[in-house]
Amino acid sequence: MSEIKEIGVEEAIQLLRSGEAVLLDVRTREEYTDEHVEGAIWIPLHELSERIDELDRDKAILACFCRSGMRSFRACEVLKKHGFSRLYNVRGGITAWKKAGFKTISGSKL
Repeated sequence: MSEIKEIGVEEAIQLLRSGEAVLLDVRTREEYTDEHVEGAIWIPLHELSERIDELDRDKAILACFCRSGMRSFRACEVLKKHGFSRLYNVRGGITAWKKAGFKTISGSKL
């Protein structure tokens, strides 16, 4: 059975740059349009089960970017139930991302 691994921003960046992973943003529409990471796949947590086929099962999934880490961890649990095995919860979400010096995009329209 797969585990949900908690990783830091630096490790997440390495996985993204290697092409092994995709970034999944599970926040609300308002949070996402206010600020997000370019290239992130946006699927709000409450829509994840219905939109599961939009994700590539061959890639590691970096579920992240919520305030407390609870929604992203729940997203990992949903993905695990649907057979995804390479799951990572990024510690600190978007706040940690920005603190590490990585940029976000603000004010995007969906």
